[in-house]
Amino acid sequence: MKYILFDLDGTLLDFNSGEKNAFTSTIKEFAGYTPTDSQCKLFSDINEYLFNEYSSGKLKRIEFQEKRFQEIMEKLNLKFDYSLANKFYIDNLKYQAILFPDVIDTLEYLSKKYELYIASNGMKIVQTERIKKIAHYFKKSYISEEVGFNKPDKGFFDYILKDINDPNPDEFIIIGDRLDTDILGGKTVNIKTTYLNRNNSKITDIKPDYEIKSLYEIKDIL
Repeated sequence: MKYILFDLDGTLLDFNSGEKNAFTSTIKEFAGYTPTDSQCKLFSDINEYLFNEYSSGKLKRIEFQEKRFQEIMEKLNLKFDYSLANKFYIDNLKYQAILFPDVIDTLEYLSKKYELYIASNGMKIVQTERIKKIAHYFKKSYISEEVGFNKPDKGFFDYILKDINDPNPDEFIIIGDRLDTDILGGKTVNIKTTYLNRNNSKITDIKPDYEIKSLYEIKDIL
């Protein structure tokens, strides 16, 4: 094994906490109050559903982004400019680089033995800023907006393997928290896959090569 591809959100960064912080700031700015936990959860559910629609090609990026605020405004009976709210949210989200507790020690260990890369779906403006906190551990970051394909599209992974200039998939492994993007995508190019199942979720018909509950366990696999 030479190369380790890391997903970013949900694997290295606590996206849920960052999302909640950014949404809370947005509602306070545009509606003048602090949203409840249930309202934050509602936005998260909407955001997740629409992001999956975008990832599968059913929505364009701007449609996904603005529609999430259109829908939450309707459900919370709010009235403000959803386009401006979306921009404000993104400006806040890009500074929400909240690391999981097991990240730094793991990257310190792995970066001395392997070449590490980030393989992330998302916007360049958001992901690039959030990666800065840990960028020194990685040789390069691959972000879907730059690559031109979203995980799990084979094109995303073909691009990475070609760019690293090593055609041997046996030398690669991807670590990620999503079966439908990270694990499925890795399988499209026959690289080893490790499912980071922090929440003990049920495994579907997409079977990873390995399953771990914490990044600390990756040392036992490699």
